[in-house]
Amino acid sequence: MACSLHLLGRYADLPQIDDSWARLANAYGGREMTVGTSANGRPLRRYDFGDPRGPTILLTSLMHGVELIGGLALLDAVRAILASGRGGAAARARLVVVPVVNPDAVAENLERLGSDRVAAQRCNARGVDLNRNFAPLSASRPLHPFAGSRLRWSPHYTGPHAFSEPESRALRDVALETRPALALGFHSCGNLLVYPWAHTAAPNPRAPLYRALGDAFCRALPREPYAVRQAADWYPTVGDMDDWLDANLGALAFTVEVSRPSRSYRDLRRLLNPFWWLNPREADAAIDNVVPGVHALLCAALDALEVGAAAPLPHAAPAELFADAAE
Repeated sequence: MACSLHLLGRYADLPQIDDSWARLANAYGGREMTVGTSANGRPLRRYDFGDPRGPTILLTSLMHGVELIGGLALLDAVRAILASGRGGAAARARLVVVPVVNPDAVAENLERLGSDRVAAQRCNARGVDLNRNFAPLSASRPLHPFAGSRLRWSPHYTGPHAFSEPESRALRDVALETRPALALGFHSCGNLLVYPWAHTAAPNPRAPLYRALGDAFCRALPREPYAVRQAADWYPTVGDMDDWLDANLGALAFTVEVSRPSRSYRDLRRLLNPFWWLNPREADAAIDNVVPGVHALLCAALDALEVGAAAPLPHAAPAELFADAAE
């Protein structure tokens, strides 16, 4: 059963979240380091667990500061994987975890939530959607409102240029250093597991492998089912992390959209607060449902790596691998 935190149910404040990760690292011999600072100067922490000789699995959450359920699901997933000992993925791989990618927005949302105010900050402190700030694989921009916008007031603002933000640069640098074979980003919501491509409806060359790993994930879910689909089939995006990881580093990259939209007409205050649209009132059930699927996916991916089925395919990488210069 999930281990609860204490502010508004499981939605703890940022120091409590940081403390939970520090205690987990201390309990399982993990290594903590700082890989950068946020736009407002908060530390961006990374934790390494498992076998450093094994393939790297990159795990991230809270890229969007309002999607708290994703961060809590990642915490419990890593805890369960480490507790499984020699039978778990951590015995076969190095887990590289960046659990709070966007600490400024997380802190702002939880402060507002604690005083019963609307909490809906998705972007970083400079108003940039960090999952639209990676180097895009296409110059065209889909017309979908969530795809990524050049308008500064948009909740999906891409930023002035790729990797303009300290948080996205930190993730890029971690990925370039560790060269993950597999990456999972935890978001909210939709009960979905999505994989590249997001920028085009053209099928990913490794779509059969992505779907096979998605099947392993779904078979392990104890209750609510998830759908597995290519990201562009949900809605298209430009400059997202999964496309960048797949195209540039050959990583198998998934996004886990944890839980279903939560809008209860019984509580008007929650109905009017976007935080509660994206985060279920009863977090434990959603977390307990997704954790076994995550572990099953990791184990299936490691099995595929061992037999060579998950070897990266050659891609035509975009010209701007680093893309720190303005477009």
